[in-house]
Formats: sequence, structure tokens, C-alpha cells
Amino acid sequence: MSTTLVSKSAIKIAAIASLLGASAAMGATTDSKGGMVTTDSYAPSAPMSDGLPMLAPGVQELTLNGNLNWADDTRYSMNVSYGQFVTSNWLIGGLIGINGVNSDTDYTVGAFAEYNFLTGTKWVPFVRGTAAYTRLDEDNEDSGTLRLDGGVKYFLRSNLAISGSVGGGWNTGGDEEFEKQVNFGLNFYF
Repeated sequence: MSTTLVSKSAIKIAAIASLLGASAAMGATTDSKGGMVTTDSYAPSAPMSDGLPMLAPGVQELTLNGNLNWADDTRYSMNVSYGQFVTSNWLIGGLIGINGVNSDTDYTVGAFAEYNFLTGTKWVPFVRGTAAYTRLDEDNEDSGTLRLDGGVKYFLRSNLAISGSVGGGWNTGGDEEFEKQVNFGLNFYF
């Protein structure tokens, strides 16, 4: 009779411990800092149940990006960038792309640093600085580019966002003028 009582007590203790552990794990997905909910302690392998953005150290971002340039000529650009969050706010990575002016094509490779402003919502404003190297097809000249962009990401899911930004950059090859553009992207997080 005493072994049955002990085993029932052990089962009750195990059940209470598992409930406490589950609630502690759920509470660890978000932290509150100054009234803003962030995802500092978020584990990249587990989806967030509250739909907040998947932004935490170790999370990786893959972005497909295109832009519209309002210079004198018809310009287009398609880029693929890959980065990893080193903190909940800072994303560091690289990019490759193809750019065109009328019928001429350029190829770009570069690196970027991006700061994300965590708002505790599905809207995440950001600023991004990029340094890139471009091989110009038309004159076979090399060129360097420095860019600064500001925009916002809207998370459709915790691991999928659409983004838009406005920015500009300086091209060290050719005319060295400041070029303005609007960027649109699709961001994947894993």
C-alpha cells in the first residue's frame, strides 16, 4: 500500500514539475525591455506562437531584393543577401546582385550591416549600410559603392517578412554622383 501511495505522489510531483517547466519555457521566448517586447531569448529552432518577428542572435536571414532607380536612365537591380543576427538588433552579412542600365549589365558583390529597431509588433524599422564592389560590363571598369538605406519590415509570419526601404549611395566609378532608389524585398528567417 505504501508503494502505491509513493508512486501516486511521484506522478503528481512529475506532472507539476512538467507544467512549471513548460510555463517557464513559454515565458523565455520574449523579454520586456522598457515596455518593448523583444525576442532576445528566442530559440531559432522553435516557431514563436505569438507571431512576433523571429529576431534573435543566431537567426539567419535570406532576402530577395529588387529596386527602382529614378535616375535619368532605365535602371533595374536584383540582389540576394544573406546575413546572421549577432544580437537581436544587429544583422551582418553579404550580398550578390545584378544591375542594369538600359541594356548594359553590372555584377555586384558586397557586405552590409543592418540595425533593426524592435517594436514588439510585426513592424520592424531598420537602417542598413552597404559597401559593395561592382564590375561594370559596358566599360569593364571596377567601381565601389557605399549605400545607406532606411526602411521597414512587416512580418507576415514569425519567419517571413516583406520589406521596403528608401536610400541612396555613392558610386566611386564614373560620375560619382549620389543615386537614390526605392527597394522592395522578401525576407526569410531560419
